[in-house]
Amino acid sequence: MLKRYTYCVLVLVLLTGMVAGCNKDFLELKPEQATETKNAIKDLPGLRAAISGVYSLMQNENYYGRTVPLLPDLRADNGFISVINNNRYRNQDQYIVTANDVYTTDTWNLLYSVVANANMVIQYGPHIFLLPAATDSVEAKQIVAEAYAIRALVFFDLSRLYAQPYNRTADASHMGIPLVTTTNIDSVQSPSRSTAKQTYDQIISDLRTAISRFEESKSTAFSSGRINIYSAAALLSRVLLYKEDWAGAEKYADTVINENKYKLLESEALTADFSKTGNSETIFEVINTPVDNRGADALSYMFSQDGYGDVLATDDLFNIYAAKDVRLGFLKRDKRAGNGGENPANIITKYKDVTMFSEGIKVIRLAELYLIRAEARAHLEKDPQAQADLNRIVSRADPGAIPVVATGPALLRAIAMERRKELAFEGHRLFDLVRTTASFTKYLASNKTIAVALPGTKIILPIPQRELDANPNIRHQQNEGYN
Repeated sequence: MLKRYTYCVLVLVLLTGMVAGCNKDFLELKPEQATETKNAIKDLPGLRAAISGVYSLMQNENYYGRTVPLLPDLRADNGFISVINNNRYRNQDQYIVTANDVYTTDTWNLLYSVVANANMVIQYGPHIFLLPAATDSVEAKQIVAEAYAIRALVFFDLSRLYAQPYNRTADASHMGIPLVTTTNIDSVQSPSRSTAKQTYDQIISDLRTAISRFEESKSTAFSSGRINIYSAAALLSRVLLYKEDWAGAEKYADTVINENKYKLLESEALTADFSKTGNSETIFEVINTPVDNRGADALSYMFSQDGYGDVLATDDLFNIYAAKDVRLGFLKRDKRAGNGGENPANIITKYKDVTMFSEGIKVIRLAELYLIRAEARAHLEKDPQAQADLNRIVSRADPGAIPVVATGPALLRAIAMERRKELAFEGHRLFDLVRTTASFTKYLASNKTIAVALPGTKIILPIPQRELDANPNIRHQQNEGYN
């Protein structure tokens, strides 16, 4: 990987140096200030600090803090960059991304930094299992389980951003991502790209290992901001859906739903309580507090007209909601701030806190689990059960809606439409279109459009040029269309 990747591995040591928390400036610390990582993670306090550092990295604007929830809707048919903008993400919006794009590069680097830090927990955490204190062993096992699940999530996100979907070739033999499952802080690692099958095998293995480790720990820890056995199972359900393992996706979604640990928000509370940390249907979220304050780098700043307000929703999205659908409360028909801006404009209000910046970024919710199970069941020809799952989400959004009674392909189309409505601006839309090879129209400012045919090459991001230059084993493995 890049030398910066190795640098970020060393940063973990600073996080584990008995500090209580992390702040947004820690990436600027110099490597020579570090002590040896394996000595830093020598007891439970050190392990706690290490996993805290991993979660802190996930808050960064190049990961769930902004880019990853934003790009899949912006690059699909849900959003576009306003004619008045601050020049952020414009290349992604217009499908003119190059291998030197700053967001593409910074996201790649940041995600592999998370992997490197998770690897440290996985490598050095298990020796704490053997310490005399039984309570230390329980928590240590839980933390290592979290690290496995986080690594799986990051690999999955990398594969969705930088590699073609699993079903792109019949045997998934096309290129996936570099898999870094051990981290050596004394040298620069230069892995080549695995196949898509190898990538998914690793993701699934990590999630199953996480679930097993959670079971071994017998931990009762339960928080929306920390991965637990239920959120690991929920993420595995999502991965298996993308792999088109319908039975597996149904099984793990069913497991989480039937545990009754989570509850769908009531219709009248959906828009008001959605952004609340730890609401009843949030299975996992990246929590932000006023202390974390991402400021102008926050996701909400890209939507709010009191911030940059650059990203607007398309009319195509706005118009699919029924008049009484409560999810229209996540959009506001108004004027774009600034002279010459769109009027009317569809302002996105799903994330809007530009004062305290304390909204958690939802990674997976119970509503998605119902839609995953519905889609899996539809493919398994369990249409009545699929309809029941789908209608849980339809009726929650609009209690007066006519229940869906479609079957076969029409039922799958209804589920896809409901995913678009329910999960808008949570980082799903492009990936759903890509995995189902559904060609679409990309809307731009000033009524311009781009016809995006699927499967296609530019639908995924290029491997950053800096990575190609620094890693000889990936130099000739650029994504098609970017050579």
